[in-house]
Amino acid sequence: MFRLLIIFGLITTSCWSESVSDLPPLLPRDQEIALAESAGPAGIAKNATIYVLERGMGYTIALKGTNGFACFVHRDRADTLEPECFDPEGVQSLMQPEIDRAKHREQGMSPEQADAKIDNGFASGLYRVPRRTAITYMLSTKNKVFNGKSVIDYPPHIMISAPYVKNEDIGADFKDPSMPWVLNEGSPRAYIMVVV
Repeated sequence: MFRLLIIFGLITTSCWSESVSDLPPLLPRDQEIALAESAGPAGIAKNATIYVLERGMGYTIALKGTNGFACFVHRDRADTLEPECFDPEGVQSLMQPEIDRAKHREQGMSPEQADAKIDNGFASGLYRVPRRTAITYMLSTKNKVFNGKSVIDYPPHIMISAPYVKNEDIGADFKDPSMPWVLNEGSPRAYIMVVV
């Protein structure tokens, strides 16, 4: 019986290790809070609700704010860091899918499974697009984003919600890095990206 318990313990430990191996590493709490706050303008971030990532749970509130804004460090991959600060409309619409995606990943879903669940959530009405233009600040100088090929440093920028908009709709010119372009084009989570 004792041997069975040891074997079971080794199997469950091995399974846990495999399921979290591709998850983002946790940051020291004070470092994650400071990084989250660096996403927004100082006057906004100091009164925003701040979320931190916790293993097995996803994002939880570390500091309760008073102005309706919320900030956290978005991490799709183990090697990315994307501090974001949502305005009140973004908190009520676009932030929840990101929070839920992280929770799904913490519960063992693959990135593809989590993305499919979020897409289904928009299709079913669980999530909604913004009722007005929403702004997500990413003003940190420590943005590490995956560009589809590798993780790169990305300059401070703002993201303006633009559900279903495509790059051709705004005449995006990828030869000029100062020009706006659309992230997640054609989807309910599309944003016009503006480097500041």
